[in-house]
Amino acid sequence: MNQYTIKSFADLLVKSTQFKKLKTKEKKLLLLDRCNWYVSAIVRDNIKNDNPYGSYANLSSKILKKYLGDRNYKDIELCLKGLGIIIKNDKYSVSKFTKSVSLSKKAIRLGVDKSIVHSKKFNERLKKFSVYNHSQIIAQPVLNKLLNNTLKLSVVEEKFHYLQYILPSPKFIEEGFEMVAYYEEENQFKMDRYTAFYDSFYALNDITEPSALLNSSINYIPTIAPSGRIYHIIASMPKLIRESLRTKSNELIWEVDMCSAQPSIIFLEWLKYANKNELKNIEKEKKLCLKLLLEGGIYKYIQEHSTFFNDLGYSNLKESILSAINAKNQPTKNNKELSRLFPNVMDWINTIKKVDGYKKVSFIGQSQEANIFVEVYKKIPEEKFALLIHDCILVKKEDVLFVKQLLEDRLRELYKDVILPQHNLNKLFKESLVSISDESLDNNKRIRFDRDFSK
Repeated sequence: MNQYTIKSFADLLVKSTQFKKLKTKEKKLLLLDRCNWYVSAIVRDNIKNDNPYGSYANLSSKILKKYLGDRNYKDIELCLKGLGIIIKNDKYSVSKFTKSVSLSKKAIRLGVDKSIVHSKKFNERLKKFSVYNHSQIIAQPVLNKLLNNTLKLSVVEEKFHYLQYILPSPKFIEEGFEMVAYYEEENQFKMDRYTAFYDSFYALNDITEPSALLNSSINYIPTIAPSGRIYHIIASMPKLIRESLRTKSNELIWEVDMCSAQPSIIFLEWLKYANKNELKNIEKEKKLCLKLLLEGGIYKYIQEHSTFFNDLGYSNLKESILSAINAKNQPTKNNKELSRLFPNVMDWINTIKKVDGYKKVSFIGQSQEANIFVEVYKKIPEEKFALLIHDCILVKKEDVLFVKQLLEDRLRELYKDVILPQHNLNKLFKESLVSISDESLDNNKRIRFDRDFSK
């Protein structure tokens, strides 16, 4: 069993009131394990959601009681607060969000580290819940399918692949007679996050037991959101780590995804709405929207036809457009600009926000995304390798066309009044290589360099 801790935390813990009350070694180790579990829950949430250390994580009392005990979890919180390790936000809303907690600046300064589970009692408790969690997963076929296919993955690339892109220049501080290197908090979190994913999956290279994945330091139980969207470990994995993966049979992994997925789905929903309600004087906009989504060119069109969006890089462009679609109904520059380009679409979107609240729009996009991709994922035969990541499906090369056809068929089924038989969907759904090819693997490049250098 693996957990996270704070560096030198054991030295801090011995000074706490809770520790000094305990008489036996086993009870003292149990306190250490429980505190580390609490820290781990915060760190895992930060890593999963790509929220830097210091960000608040929602931890429900139900989960805390489950793992730490009904009578113990508040003592653990008091202990960690007393040592200056956590900061608690007691604000909550029934059925909406729980109380939240974050690592303190002191904890972040000391640094996050890994730890084993020390006490026999807590180790047995974690094993029991691991078995329970596995039973809950296999009870839901789509989650069990994701778990089994995740276990088919293997890391084939070296750490250098991601380090060369994310490793910043270190800062130096003087400690005694030495200059010690350190990284700023944001960079340290990024390194910790990437390394956590890499190390956890590298450790699974020769393992196919579900318990090994469920017990890894970064794993979290997959969940199906009310929208139907599925959240699981591969969906949270950074792209650079995903590139380092192949199947355990050393087969390259490809993805089939939907171009401009969320805007495309919003366009499809608006077109369906416009046809159903027989809206007048919108034929030009209908033709434009249909053309752009069939060509997979929504983002490109917006960038080329707007001075506001023109200078944005792809990631910032995408973020700004999705913000205008999903954020609160306010006269922001991006909302106004999209309203100029697509007046009827944005009028429909902004009306939904006024009537049902702004979150309704993102719910429409995500629920229809799930209605397409989750349902197609369920149809892929169990013997085929496949993993779902929201708006794309990972497969082997031999299954790309098969999955692409399933997606096209599903879209035609859902939007039969918008997508007509003569419409070509080849550009809407595209395939691309995820895994690093043999010739691009850092290890193979080094071998070629050594061979050529020795000639």
